[in-house]
Amino acid sequence: MRIERIEIHPITMRLRTPIPMSNGVIESTGNVLVKLVTDDGLTGWGEGVEAPALTRQDQAAIVADLEALAPLVIGADPMRRTDLWIRLIGSMPEAGTAIGAIDIAVHDLAGKALGVPAHQLLGGSVRQEVPALTLVGSGDPSEDADKLAARHDQGYRWFKMKLGMADRESELATLGKASEMVGDDGVVCGDVNEAWDEETARHFLQRVDGERIRFIEQPVPRSNRDALLRLAADSPVALCADESAGSLAAVAGFAGSGVGGVSLKLIKHGGMTGVMRGAAICAVTGLGINLAGKVIESSVSAAANLHCAAAMDRVDYGCSPANQGVVQDIAESPITVTRGTFEVPTGPGLGVEVDEDMIRSLLT
Repeated sequence: MRIERIEIHPITMRLRTPIPMSNGVIESTGNVLVKLVTDDGLTGWGEGVEAPALTRQDQAAIVADLEALAPLVIGADPMRRTDLWIRLIGSMPEAGTAIGAIDIAVHDLAGKALGVPAHQLLGGSVRQEVPALTLVGSGDPSEDADKLAARHDQGYRWFKMKLGMADRESELATLGKASEMVGDDGVVCGDVNEAWDEETARHFLQRVDGERIRFIEQPVPRSNRDALLRLAADSPVALCADESAGSLAAVAGFAGSGVGGVSLKLIKHGGMTGVMRGAAICAVTGLGINLAGKVIESSVSAAANLHCAAAMDRVDYGCSPANQGVVQDIAESPITVTRGTFEVPTGPGLGVEVDEDMIRSLLT
């Protein structure tokens, strides 16, 4: 079996409710779907998501990278996934999002060819259910309290609070309300998205109850790694690196540093192969893992995230596939949350059937 054709489909996806963050409000995003077709008619789907603030790549750059990588993909054997991934990374090491989209599609193909779900290709499942880490945070304490209560009633128990948008006292109070609400049955963490300087971060962290808050993510800019390390050395709560963990080498560099964990992402680390390599680094170094989607993605990426979550040793910093708030998904049966929990897909490959008519309606 050989890959005979690669199709590149740039689409625009929108959120029902925009998500405010410290670095801007997100309403829509440019995604790129990849369809691989083999010489015996099998198809596999993958996805890359633009994230200029994180990966420095917009949709056009992802498309250009995919076009440049296509000659390496055509004629490749999808059963030799590692060989293809190594050749892609070796050819264009900065094209992590495009390589990730191809890698997801290759896993979808291989799983379909063997009649097994993608997590079986990653070593088999450790878990079949994954708690949904849901995002809350608007800069309005009253609005955030209402959202927390509503989502708690819906069964959510893992919460990530978006920080760096309101005054310190308000955000500390919101974290406190969240931790009181979930009690011992859930997890509360915070994500600053690089919004603070070192002094602001230090003052905030010294007020956080490390017994009740699992971690605070990326409190300072990635450009100041030393500040992150200094903060981690005396913070009462664990710190998680996201923007500062943009490569597998960077992930490995946090081993023994005092930083508690890292955020692994399909778009940063080259798809499922890269994410699982990151998970292996974390497993042997003791780093916690936050497995995150990029805010607006389809069920293709969401399923890939869940298959990775199923096969990892642990996902102690939470998993947040990001297709839940989209206006239109591209799957016939989208990935959903039931009482705060994702079920890992069990169908062949990703376990997601793509609606190509819907893709055509979303083309950029």
